[in-house]
Formats: sequence, structure tokens, C-alpha cells
Amino acid sequence: MIRHVLHTAIDKHKWDLCISQSTNESIFVYSWYLDAVCENWEAFVLNEYEAVFPIAVKSKYGFSYIYQPFFTRYFGVFSKTPSSPELVQLFFSSISASYKQFQFCLHESNEAMKLSVSKVVKQFQYLELSSSYENLQNSYSKNVKRNLKKAMQQNFYVSKNIAAEEIVELFKRTKGNDLEIFHSEHYQSLIRLMNSCLIHNMGLSIAVYKDETLQAASFFMKCNNRFIYLKSGITESGKDRGAMHWLMDSFIKEHSESNYVLDFGGSTVESVARFYKSFGAKDCVYLELKQGSLFKLMKWFKSFKF
Repeated sequence: MIRHVLHTAIDKHKWDLCISQSTNESIFVYSWYLDAVCENWEAFVLNEYEAVFPIAVKSKYGFSYIYQPFFTRYFGVFSKTPSSPELVQLFFSSISASYKQFQFCLHESNEAMKLSVSKVVKQFQYLELSSSYENLQNSYSKNVKRNLKKAMQQNFYVSKNIAAEEIVELFKRTKGNDLEIFHSEHYQSLIRLMNSCLIHNMGLSIAVYKDETLQAASFFMKCNNRFIYLKSGITESGKDRGAMHWLMDSFIKEHSESNYVLDFGGSTVESVARFYKSFGAKDCVYLELKQGSLFKLMKWFKSFKF
């Protein structure tokens, strides 16, 4: 039996055990991860946590709806055995019986083509790190190789364990302030998330310096033989000197010939995806599911300038 469980009633020990043992384990749906980015997430649970499906809920204009929180990629069915289309449908039926309005993404392992809702194709980029560094480097674009040659002349050095606050502040100062969707609570959530990853030994940071001056920094999450690029920042001088290319190349070199995958976090924005693909990354497709008129209403309201 699938039951709807509110946040306060979720057994987080059983939840995390289910996630860690699932065939499609994902850092995005551990209880501590969801706690860091969404205060009152809920869940649909099969029997005694044999399979689970997390959701995040908000209310707007008197309607409750499921949404995808900042710094998460997707939800979905997570279980010890591969999720069948029938199990996905069963969970989805339970969810749609409780919530008529939703807009969220589904893990790529979940079969969703039979679901009778609106679907939007999303993608992220990934790079398998099993090859030698030389082979991986051969897949770099000409632009990456050109930037690496420039970076080699800068006497850069790489340092690890830079504080989460410093990475977020660099991102905010150099990029975040240009993004209208980012507000103060999102920066605090990002710091909280990074520190939670470090506490659970599922995060690492890397920074590039020149003459003791920070040029670029990135935070990566680590889960299920996968490094996931979360967020970064780069100064104007770092851009000019190829610091981010140097950072990515250093990371790829260190973890080459391993069974890890570098998940770039992904984007459907062409310019961002192109940057990731310039390191040899490939696309992985997943789906965003939409239902309800509320989102059209919200989009209509946002079109007005008050």
C-alpha cells in the first residue's frame, strides 16, 4: 500500500536506508539534503519504505502544488529493485489523487511515457572518467585546449577545502547578483546544503589561486560513483586567464581512470551545455511533468510590472 506521509511523520532512518540501497541512488533525495533546501517536504511511501517518492509542496492563490526546489534536479521512485513502469504509475496515481497542480522533474530511470500529463524534455551533461587522462583530454574542444595553454602560463595552483561561505560569496558577487531568481534565502540554503554535504562526507570543494588571490572555486557533491557539480564562482581576471578551464581539467585529471562519472549539473541553456560538452560531456535526458492551470496563472501574473 502507498501512503501519503507528511514531513513530521517520515522515518528518516528508514528513508535514507531506502535511498542508499536503491538501484538509482541519488544525493538529491536523501532526507538531510531535502531538509537543507526544503523545510517541509513530504513523501509517498510503499509499505515499510520498500519504495519512496519525495515531493515538495507550496501554496499559491489558495492552491497547493508540487514544485521542484532550488538545488534539486528531480524526484521520482526510489527502490531496491529497478522501478517498473507499473510502479511509477502506481505512485503517480497516488500523488495526482492528492495534488492536481504540479510541476516537477522525474529521475531518468523512471519510465514516464505512459503518464497522461504534459512532459517537457530536460537534460544534464555527464562525463565518464574511466579512461586515461590523455584520452579524456583528447576529447576536449579546441577552445578548451587553447584556454588551458593560456592558463599554464599563469602559475595557478589548486587548493582544496575552501569554505562553503567563500564559494557562495564568490558566486553571488560575480554571477548571482545578475540573476533575478536568486534571493538571500537561496544563498543561505546553498551554504547550508554545502555544509551538510561535507558533514555527510559527500561533498568536496576546489579552488584556483594566482599569487594567493582567488580566481575560481567550485563545489562538487559525491554519491553513487558520481561527482555532481553544484555551484561555482569565477572572477573577471579568472575568466581572462582560463581559471575555470584549469579547475575542471585539474578535477578530471585527478579522477581519471576511476569508476566515477562527472555530472556537470546540466543545463538546457545552449551556451552552458556547450561549455560542459567542450570537455567531452554527453547529454542525459529526463522529463519535467506538468499539470494544472495554476502555473499559467502564475506566469500571467509575473508578466505584469507592478
